[in-house]
Amino acid sequence: MSRLTLLSGLFILVLGLWLLLDRSVNDVLTANSPQTSDHFSLICYLLIGTGALMALIGGLGCCGAWRLNQGMLIGIIHFATVPQEKRYIYIALQFFIILLLVFCLQLVAAVLAYSQQEFIRRYIDQSMYRIVQELYAIQPTYKELFDNIQSEFECCGVRGYRDWLYSSWGRDIPGKTELGIGYSDIGKVPRSCCNEQGILDYPTDCGLTFDKLELWTYEPFIHSKGCSEALYDAANSHLNIAIMVCVIMVTTELLGMFLTMLLCCWLNVEQRRKVSL
Repeated sequence: MSRLTLLSGLFILVLGLWLLLDRSVNDVLTANSPQTSDHFSLICYLLIGTGALMALIGGLGCCGAWRLNQGMLIGIIHFATVPQEKRYIYIALQFFIILLLVFCLQLVAAVLAYSQQEFIRRYIDQSMYRIVQELYAIQPTYKELFDNIQSEFECCGVRGYRDWLYSSWGRDIPGKTELGIGYSDIGKVPRSCCNEQGILDYPTDCGLTFDKLELWTYEPFIHSKGCSEALYDAANSHLNIAIMVCVIMVTTELLGMFLTMLLCCWLNVEQRRKVSL
């Protein structure tokens, strides 16, 4: 069980580090308001701290079980100073505190994630809208990021391809400024919006030359789904796996702590038996 606790902790630790260090995730979540970077970093640090704590507990449990050492099983540095007859009390207390701390962190994260679903979705949508309407035209980093999203998830715009009609990039059409592109049905979309048929029919300039006619006439060549819907469909498709992983982690924590406590009690009984002989 200690091994499973160690692996679960390492998984959470790696997840936190990935969210913290992956530039694309950070860019999407902070595009709407750069000040939220601090809040996002705080969540990452909570994940990293929880994962590190679980990994430490699991690692100490593995080493303690291997060396039959009670102090390593519960991570008490000065365990030898604890009176023999009170060791099991300290064991139970230490495990209760550790278990409570880990569960509180996980519970807070779960409650926040569940209760703020709509807020999180609206915030991500607003961030993507800001990328489409403003940042795509002026910052290559966001341009590459959103192109990758549209290509990978086969989507276009936030809610649909028409979002590009209201973007500064979509309005940047030489010779067409007098038409009021942002408020008409004439505009262009990035090449990453094109589906397979669009790439076949327009191999070199798909999307970029869709400003000759109203944009809806090019619908057969453009991804119909918006990226907001595509991202959440992808997340929901992995929801069952995420739930299963969470259940396994919680069960592992409970069972691992319980069995390690039993092992500590058994070691204590064995030590008393040896002393009495």
